[in-house]
Amino acid sequence: MSQTYLLPKAYCQETGQTVKTQDLTGGRYSLNQRQFAEEHAGRLAESMTQKTRREWLPLVVEYTPTYRRG
Repeated sequence: MSQTYLLPKAYCQETGQTVKTQDLTGGRYSLNQRQFAEEHAGRLAESMTQKTRREWLPLVVEYTPTYRRG
């Protein structure tokens, strides 16, 4: 059975663009770490708002990773 994780994102209503962050060390937010994922999404949205001067909203989505077969 596959594990489900949380992915912090930021969404701009004006442009419809969505951005996400990725931990290059392989760290993930499990379902019981929702508060941490929401805080991370909030920081990402604030950063994008400052960078683009458009309003970005924090967003957390559940996902199940897929694995490539080599």
